[in-house]
Amino acid sequence: MPARKSSSSPLQITPVQARRTFEVVVHHIREQLASGALKPGDKLPSEKDLAEQLGVGRNAVREALRNLENAGLIEMGLGVKGGAFIREADPGQVTQLMRDMVHTGSLSVDDLTELRIHLMDVVVRLACERATEADFAALKDIVEKTASTVSDPSYDLRLTYSLQFYRILAGATRNRAITMVVESLSDAVGRLLGPTYFSPVELAAARWRFYEHFVRRDADAASRELRSLLEALRDLAKRLEAGQAVPSSA
Repeated sequence: MPARKSSSSPLQITPVQARRTFEVVVHHIREQLASGALKPGDKLPSEKDLAEQLGVGRNAVREALRNLENAGLIEMGLGVKGGAFIREADPGQVTQLMRDMVHTGSLSVDDLTELRIHLMDVVVRLACERATEADFAALKDIVEKTASTVSDPSYDLRLTYSLQFYRILAGATRNRAITMVVESLSDAVGRLLGPTYFSPVELAAARWRFYEHFVRRDADAASRELRSLLEALRDLAKRLEAGQAVPSSA
């Protein structure tokens, strides 16, 4: 029998990381959500029942529920009819995550503005295909409101109308995932940049030009118009991050 040769390369073994008990509970509940066994509005069993069902201590269950609440997956009710309930998806959680990642240096404002340029190109093309007359009317209304703020120094009002503009446009794609990402991205960028923004006059004019292309379902022209506006915003963000002075429209 030939002699067996020993391998010259050592076996690469990665240590298995042990999970803390509360993490096992969190993973179990997340799996139930993923499988559809739990849905928004469903009430979880009590701490006592969960502990018995999963064979863990109540402290582990309590810590797991805190973790899930902080993640925005459940909400805790008080009183006799209280308990832990599965929450509806909240785009605000995504918005806050984006802003936190910018503040901690994991993302730059430039990263977000560049993402929005490319994402909105897809959004505009889908919206031009799928928009209804109601979408056109809603967008026209918000463009008119944007134009009405030319003499209004309130940045908050202009930001509100800007967010509504992107929400209506994204909603016209009839894709909930796109709508959620666009809302979160627009809100994060708008609030991170603050009142240093485009001239209200230029912004209103750009919105009208976009609307005229959009209502004719001219996806190429509408996309070019919005891209031009968003690229100007990206350049502004770069100047802000570099510490360069920029004019304020507020």
